[in-house]
Amino acid sequence: MELFWEKGYESTSIQDLLEAMGINRFSLYDTFKGKRELFEASMARYLEEQVLSQVWEMRDGRDGYDSVRRYFEALVARATGPAGWWGCLMVNTAVELAPRDREAAKRVQSYLETLEEAFYRALVRARKAGEVNSVLPAKLLAQFLTGNVLSLQVMARIRAPSKALKRQVDLGLSVLR
Repeated sequence: MELFWEKGYESTSIQDLLEAMGINRFSLYDTFKGKRELFEASMARYLEEQVLSQVWEMRDGRDGYDSVRRYFEALVARATGPAGWWGCLMVNTAVELAPRDREAAKRVQSYLETLEEAFYRALVRARKAGEVNSVLPAKLLAQFLTGNVLSLQVMARIRAPSKALKRQVDLGLSVLR
């Protein structure tokens, strides 16, 4: 998963995968049938381990606005960490493959829907608690915040400074209040 995340699908060779996984060609093809199937398994694992683990609090937690803010703070922390310049596997895939690859586009769309739904649920709770003063519908605000995540992930990929990422978060969250 990490090799695809760092290098992208097309720039990752079979040899790269074999070396990173410490297996032989037969094992790769026996288990995954090929690079594409391994990539699809990697995207599924990424959704489970990276995305769902990060959005559960917004989706299912008690907090509204605070869970959204914590999500963005954690995103900035990851983006400015050692592997932060990798960005997001799903956003990278959206740029690299989705325009010409239906299966990749479906995975990316699933990611966007998961993220938007989590924001929506948190915003509904935040509005009930009086934490969101915007008159805009929660669905529209959730779509806006999802767009902000994509922007931040691209900024991370180009190694934007932490200060720029934090300004982007603050500006995005200001729309809610």
